[in-house]
Formats: sequence, structure tokens, C-alpha cells
Amino acid sequence: MAVRAQASTTSLSQYASVSATATDPFYGGVSRDFCNSFWGPGDDGVNILFSRMRGATKTTDDLRHFWSERAVIEEQYAKSLATLSKLHLGGEEIGDLRQSLDTLRLETENQAASHSQLASAIRTNLESPTSLMHAKQVNHRRNVQAAVEKKFKAKQTQESYVAKAKEKYDADCQRIQSYTHQCASLQGKELERVQMKLRRTQQTIQANEMDFEKFTQDLLDMMPGWEADWKDFCDTCQDLEEDRLEFMKDTLWSYANEVSTLCVNDDLSCERIRTVLDQLEAERDVENFVIKYGTGNLISNPASFVPYNPHDGTTPQEPRPITRAATFKRISRRVAPHYPNSIDNSGPQNGAEPSSLESNIWAQPPSDRLHGIDNNDTLHLNGLPGALPSIDPPPPPQPTPTPVDINLLRNNNRISAPLPVPTNHSSEQPRIPTPPPTTHTDETGGILFYVKALYDYTATIDEEFDFQTGDVIAVTATPDDGWWSGELLDEARREEGRHIFPSNFVCLF
Repeated sequence: MAVRAQASTTSLSQYASVSATATDPFYGGVSRDFCNSFWGPGDDGVNILFSRMRGATKTTDDLRHFWSERAVIEEQYAKSLATLSKLHLGGEEIGDLRQSLDTLRLETENQAASHSQLASAIRTNLESPTSLMHAKQVNHRRNVQAAVEKKFKAKQTQESYVAKAKEKYDADCQRIQSYTHQCASLQGKELERVQMKLRRTQQTIQANEMDFEKFTQDLLDMMPGWEADWKDFCDTCQDLEEDRLEFMKDTLWSYANEVSTLCVNDDLSCERIRTVLDQLEAERDVENFVIKYGTGNLISNPASFVPYNPHDGTTPQEPRPITRAATFKRISRRVAPHYPNSIDNSGPQNGAEPSSLESNIWAQPPSDRLHGIDNNDTLHLNGLPGALPSIDPPPPPQPTPTPVDINLLRNNNRISAPLPVPTNHSSEQPRIPTPPPTTHTDETGGILFYVKALYDYTATIDEEFDFQTGDVIAVTATPDDGWWSGELLDEARREEGRHIFPSNFVCLF
């Protein structure tokens, strides 16, 4: 839907030159409260504050509309996902593939529920409070600002009366002065005409002087009340603006948290799908299909021809069927699958070619990678970014460590120590995760990818941080020594200055 850009009636750009002047409008004053900052000559201060409050109301209304449209998008998406999750998918399948397809449908349904919950949270926690804030602003404009605007117009009217009366009075004064000079240099009838004009002007100036004095006094009497009303209005505007800005901050923060929670839930759904897929092995599913539906390995020979003997006069008996066992050797024409998320996206750094062993390992799905390692081969995974050691890796032979001063480990130039060896208490088969992309942003500190803790870890120096099994960590750097940099997603447990953790305690999330 195209939206036409229109000029805002509440824009403050027309008053930008007021604050851009070289002269300090506050004349050294330190207070920046509204009640001390919107006075000055003319009416610019009043108009600026009125414009600010109108623009603030419009911003809140625009945000309320944004929340409404965002909730509609989530509701429609959740409805589409729910419909998709009900589609018939693999009803004739068996074994691990059937379980994987069922998990896909179930997690799609869970994602639909998550997006539906997000839509409900947006309407309840964001749109409704924003509507209340907008109603509060509208009420302030109708009951407070409207009354001040009315008094402001009355003040402007009185100021116009004073200006007009002063203009007339000044004009009469100039005419009297001119006629008086002319009388000094004229004679006869010309002098009489000028003197007549002088007398009429002297009579007019008395009335104009009275009007000028009256209008000026009325304005002076009005100003104390106007100043008090304007000061109170400035205070209410500042209170409302501070409430609005804090509300905007809290609301946008809540939105970010809600969407972040949804993303985490979606990631967990995808991880559950990947976990089920790790158990899927094509050979095992084929074997299960044969076991459940196979009809055996006996091949029956075709029936032999037995001629009828007319001299015997009896019906020939059917010969006993002859069978033989199938002992064929399978000839596979299947092309080996290619997994694009493996070595293509996470090859060795500095332009080095991957070894044949590494290429073979990462070209296999996660469940098969461990089976593809020959007992005589050594797989070096530390050189591959994101290639995390499997669960309970055998401790490599460690050289005799050189004593290191603990204070040196705490400075910025961290001296690398050997990675700790986790203890595996799980009986399930270890899984090597898919290596993450090779993009390095060590200098910028950007997030490379996310990992999940496989074990509990307790920090040994100030730079490290504690984490527990299942914690999600945002990785920001992946040095070759295996001590990576990152931070916990749980802000409540995040500590400033602690960013180092061992890479062999986590897996790709």
C-alpha cells in the first residue's frame, strides 16, 4: 500500500532559525525547564510549544496505527501457518522420516501459536497502552491547551489594539510637529489653513491618546494572568512529554523483547526439527520398510508344462512349485548428496584448501559425520570456524604447561590456555554441528552466530563468564585458540567485562 508523503502541519522546521541564532537566548541561564525556556520576544515560544504538543499527539497516534497493522500481519501469518500445519504430509511413510515429517507439522503448529501469541501481546501490551496515552494527550489538548490557546488569542487581540492605537497616536504627533514647523514659515491664507489643520489634529490626538493609554493599561492588567497560565501550561506540557518519552521507550523496548522471544521460540522449533533429523538414516528407514512390508527373498520358478495323457485317463497333477533365494548384488546409481551448509560456507581460512578428510566429513549430514572418520585419521576441527568438538572429546596430549601469571590472563592481551575438557554424562550419540559462516568481525564486535551450551561451566578468571547447560550465547569472535568471545542472551546474568568462554562446551544453535 503506497503512502503519499504530505507536509506536516505540526513541523517545527519553520522555527529552526530561532534556535540557530548565535546569541544565547537564555542569557547564561542554566535552567532548561519549559516554564523558563519558551518566553522571549514575539510569540515564537508559544507557537513552538503548541506545535510540539500537536506533533507529539500525532506521533502517538501513528505508533498506535503501527501496532494495529503489526498485529494484523502476525494474525494473518499465524492463520496461514495453522492452515499449513493441518496439511496431509507423509501419511504413508514409516520410521524416522515419518517422525521427522510429524515433527515438522507439529513445530509449524507451534510457530503458528507463537505468532498468534505475539499478535495478542502486541494488541494487549502495546496497542492498548498506546491508545490510552493518545487519549491522555487528546484530553490535555482539549481541556488544557484549548483554554490556553483561547487566552493567547485574547492577548494577541489586545496587543493588536495597542499597536493600532500607538500607530494613530504617533501619526498625530508627527502631523502636529509638521504643522507647527509650517506655521513658522507661512503667512496669510496658507497660514490660516495650516493652523486650522493643527487645531483639528490637536483635538484628534486627545482621543487617540486616551485610547492608547486605555489599551496599554488593559494589556498590562492582562499580562500577570497570562504569564501565570502560560507557566502552568508549560509545566503540564513538560510532565506530559516526559511521560510520553518514557512510555515510548518502554513500549519500543517491550516490542523488541516480544519479537526477540518469538525468534528464540522459532529457533527452538528449528532445533527440535534438526534434532529429529539427526536420528534419520536413509539405510535404517529402508531396512525398516523392508522388515515391515517385505514379502521375502524366495523367487518362484514359473509353472512347467505337463501334457495330458489320454491313455491314463486321469487329470495331471500340478507339479510342486520350485523356488530359489534371491542373492543379487545391489548396483546403486545414486548420486552422493551435497550439503551446501557444510564445507562451502566454512572452509579453512587464509585461502587454504580443505583436506580430503575434512571435505568428506563436512559433506555428510550431521548424523553420519562421526561414522565417516577412519580410526587411523585425525580430524583437526579447530581450524574450521564454528567446527565445534563433539560431546566428550578425548583429551588430546597436552604439553607441560608453562606457569602463567594470573594477572597477565586478566589484561586485554589474553594469554591462551589449553581448553578444559568437559565431562559427558549423556548416553546419547554425540553430534558435530554444522559449521557457521566464516565471516569474521573481531574488530567491529558484531554477532557472528549463536551457540547453545552443552555443559555447565564455571569461570576461572575475570574475563570468563559462567553459563549453564542450555544457555544461548551470541558469539562475537572466534580466535584460533578455541577461547571464543561472546555474551549471554540472558541480560539478568550478563556481567560487564566478562566475554570469554571455551568453544568445546557449546554447539551451534
